[in-house]
Amino acid sequence: MWEVMRARSCVTMGAVVLVAFMSNGSPAVAATSTSHSCGRPAPGVTNTTLKVGAIFPVSGPQGQFFSAVGGGILARFHAQNNDGGIGGRQLLLVPADDGDGEVENQLSAQHLVSNSRVFGIIEVTTNSDGSGEYLSRQGIPVTGWGITPAWGRYTNMFGYRYSTSPKANGEPTTTVAAFIEKHGGGRVAVLAGGAAASVNFANQIIETLPYFGLKLAYKNLDEPLGATDYSFDAGAMRRANVDTLVTALDTISNIKVYMAAAAVGLHFKIGMLPAGYDSRLSAADGTLLEGAYVAIDWRPFEVPVYAQQEFKQNLAAVAPGEFPGQLAMVGWLSADAFIRGLQAAGAACPTRTAFISNLRRVKDYTAGGLLPKTNFSAVFGKMPLCYWELEFHGNAFKPASAEPFCGELFKRYRR
Repeated sequence: MWEVMRARSCVTMGAVVLVAFMSNGSPAVAATSTSHSCGRPAPGVTNTTLKVGAIFPVSGPQGQFFSAVGGGILARFHAQNNDGGIGGRQLLLVPADDGDGEVENQLSAQHLVSNSRVFGIIEVTTNSDGSGEYLSRQGIPVTGWGITPAWGRYTNMFGYRYSTSPKANGEPTTTVAAFIEKHGGGRVAVLAGGAAASVNFANQIIETLPYFGLKLAYKNLDEPLGATDYSFDAGAMRRANVDTLVTALDTISNIKVYMAAAAVGLHFKIGMLPAGYDSRLSAADGTLLEGAYVAIDWRPFEVPVYAQQEFKQNLAAVAPGEFPGQLAMVGWLSADAFIRGLQAAGAACPTRTAFISNLRRVKDYTAGGLLPKTNFSAVFGKMPLCYWELEFHGNAFKPASAEPFCGELFKRYRR
C-alpha cells in the first residue's frame, strides 16, 4: 500500500515514524463493501484507492523537528480508512522529504504530481513557497500548516486553521507584544535565523514592541540552523538586562539558548517560543524553561475534547514509537482538512477543481472541536491573530486561558 520517495530519487525514507508503521505490517483498514467507478477519474483515484502526497522535512536541520508530521497524517488516514475511507476508497499516502529547502520542495512537488500521480498534497514545512506557484498552476489541492506567504497567495492552498499574508515579509500583528505587556515583560530580546519565515516573524514582532511600551534590548536575526552554542547571545542579553525572550528558533535551539542563559545567571521572566508543546519536554526541561510560553493554533490537551483521544489512539495504532506531540497533531489536522476537502468535492467521484472550489466555501470547519470555527474563504490571505498560549509550569503545561489569546492586525492598531 505504500509508495515512499524522495524528489530526486525513489528510495526508502528513513523517518522513524514511517519505519515503525511499516514494520507493524499492513495498516489496519476496514473492509469496504462499496466503491465507485468514475467515467474519467481524477489523477490518483481508482475504484478502490485514492493517492495523496505529503511534503515535510525528514532530513536536514529541521528533520528532527518535522518528522513527526508523518505519523499524524498516517493516524488520520488510518481512522478514515477504518471508517470506510472516502466513497469506499482507501487513502494511500506518498511522502516526500524536502529537508534541503525550497528547491527540494519544488522537486518533491513535481515528482509527486508528475511521477506518483497523486490527487493532491499535504504540506507541513517552512519551504512551501518553493512549490506554491507550480502547484497553483497545476490546480493541485493542498492542505497543511499555512506558515509561509504561498498560503495567502494561491487559492488551491488551505491552512487547516489559518492562511497568512501573501506579502513576502508578512504583516505584523499585535498578538505577541500585547501578551508580553499583559504579563509584565519590558526589555525584550529577539532571536531568529535560517528560514525566511523565521526572520520575517521576528521582524514583525520587533516592529510592534514600541507601541506597547516594550524595549528591544537585544536582537540576533542571523542564528544559523543547527547552532548549538549561544553563549555569545546569552552574555549580550545579560549585559542588556533582558527580561523577555522571543525566538523564532526550533525547539532544540531554544533549549540551548535557555541553558546558555542559565550559565551566565540570566533568567527570563517571559519567553515566547514558536514550538515545543510536548509533555516529554516539559518533564525533562520544564524547570529550565519555567515561564516560557508555546503558542499553538489548536485546542491543547489541557482543554480536552474527544478528538484528542481519537488522535492519540490512532497514532498509537499506526506509529507506536511516535509521541503525540505538537507536530504529530499538525500532521493529523492537515490530513483532516484534506479529508474534509475530499468530502466537499463529492466522495463518489472527487475532482481537484471541486475540492478547491467547494472547500473554500466551507464556513464551519472545526476538526472535531480541535479548532474554533474556521471559514476558509474569510481567513484566506489574512494573518493569524489568535493562539492558545501554554506556559512551562513545573514539569507540565499550564494554559494561559481556556480560550485563545487574540491580537489584531498592527496597522489597524496604530490607527
